[in-house]
Amino acid sequence: MSATPSGLPAARVSRVLAALALAALVFGCAKVPVVGGKPQVTLRLAAMPKANSCGQDLGNSMAFRLVQVTDASGMTGASLAQFWDREDKVLGAAFLSKQDGVIDPGKTGEFKFERDDKAKAVIFVGSFCKPQGHCWYYTRPLSKGSTLKLTIDEFCIRESKK
Repeated sequence: MSATPSGLPAARVSRVLAALALAALVFGCAKVPVVGGKPQVTLRLAAMPKANSCGQDLGNSMAFRLVQVTDASGMTGASLAQFWDREDKVLGAAFLSKQDGVIDPGKTGEFKFERDDKAKAVIFVGSFCKPQGHCWYYTRPLSKGSTLKLTIDEFCIRESKK
């Protein structure tokens, strides 16, 4: 019977390591979805063919942001021009982070973002060339889950029913 440097039988060490590996797999699968070991927010986007069309016949690629906050109420009354690149000023102490992405018209995509432990809500912001009203953003409390399913059309973002 061979022994390890610690004096324990090699077979016993192997069984312990195998049990630990199995436990990591079992318990690892039961956790919240992760990106690099951290909780995540998943964004499933569907951009219509005329998404962000600027009033033209063809859609345009659209930059977007996922903003994580402790309170989303600071969005009330803000315009896209007031908010974009000034998220921290508009939201104040409620602002935690922002992460960027791009989607092309007629495409679907899934984007995963690392979730801030302090976040209570996320705000999806579309950089529309001609935003209408306040449908250029979508707010979701994380208490309702951390997967957003959104559709982007010519001027607005809406929750997808699929």
